[in-house]
Amino acid sequence: VAPPPQFRRFGNAAALGLITFGMCTVQESMMQAGMSVGYGHGIRSMTGQCLAVAGVAQFAAGLWQIANGDTFEGAAFTSFGASWFAKGLAMVPGIGTIDYQANENPEYVRKQNGIIALAWCIWVFILLAGNVKSHIANIVMFLLLNLQLDVGCAGTWLNHEKLIKAGAWFGFFCGLAAMYNAATILLNEENFWFNLPV
Repeated sequence: VAPPPQFRRFGNAAALGLITFGMCTVQESMMQAGMSVGYGHGIRSMTGQCLAVAGVAQFAAGLWQIANGDTFEGAAFTSFGASWFAKGLAMVPGIGTIDYQANENPEYVRKQNGIIALAWCIWVFILLAGNVKSHIANIVMFLLLNLQLDVGCAGTWLNHEKLIKAGAWFGFFCGLAAMYNAATILLNEENFWFNLPV
């Protein structure tokens, strides 16, 4: 992530966008991989996190980055913030699509989710391509994000639990990479002993 230019009226919101994305990605991936309460269980406990942390806070970080003149990070954070917010709404009991889909043919639900996942695979590949000249920590994060969504998308289309779990493991490490990237912005020689390597 580039250092903030001198003309900014706001602080660098990239750290907020990265940490909110990273924390929620780690939590959701642990549940999807079955690392905590078993595969596919406990996801609804993420409702508040999806709506407020990865949703509203990350979306706001994207808007601040756009105001700061950073189109790339603005597009990334606002799109993912909106996606997480939509995911949170889907989990709200009684009104979310999770309850609505419960009455549908499971095959249709799987294909609907696969179509959504495929669209996001294309978007994150564009984000990866836009980072090939960035520092290694950013490239690793976006590479892991691509692997998470690509493998998870394949698992959804093929109805293959092991692929979905494998995608979740990539997501777990992607979330950690995002948190590390946030730390590289927040921890520097002004307030820490050294600059974290990127």
